[in-house]
Amino acid sequence: MPDREGALKAREFLFLCEDLALAGFDAGAAGLQRRVMWTILQYFAHRPWVHLELQPQVSRGIVELGLHFEGTLEANEAAAAELVPRPGPILTRLGDAWELEVWTPTWRRFHRTFPFERLTASLARAVAGEFRALLEAGAELLPVLERAGEPLLVAAAPGRAQPHRPRRRRR
Repeated sequence: MPDREGALKAREFLFLCEDLALAGFDAGAAGLQRRVMWTILQYFAHRPWVHLELQPQVSRGIVELGLHFEGTLEANEAAAAELVPRPGPILTRLGDAWELEVWTPTWRRFHRTFPFERLTASLARAVAGEFRALLEAGAELLPVLERAGEPLLVAAAPGRAQPHRPRRRRR
């Protein structure tokens, strides 16, 4: 629920964006799976190493929306290379504010940010419009990107289709 000045909390904003973006769009029927990690919302096709992500970052005053490649370097490079010849239909839907960048030494992302002073319903509507376009493009594109990088993930970690993440020790 917005405060007196119309500001939303990060999770409220996240779920409002999702509700608006999904109006009339069945992500499950489109082959997308959902994962929520507090104020991070992800959609992916089969494996979460390549996913669509929405994240309001209150401390930085931005909302990030993007297509993230978070597998091995080789898998990420292969998937990003698959994106390069296909940006036409995606960029037509999304506009010019999007960029493909080297995010960390191994991860890549195709993303854009929305600056804000307060998370509001009007900002949620603007973000949701682009999120919807990204979901529609992602339903077609995510399986293609996964296929491009998946053999490299398997080669890098025999017996596992996803990169290994160490478990936390119990105290």
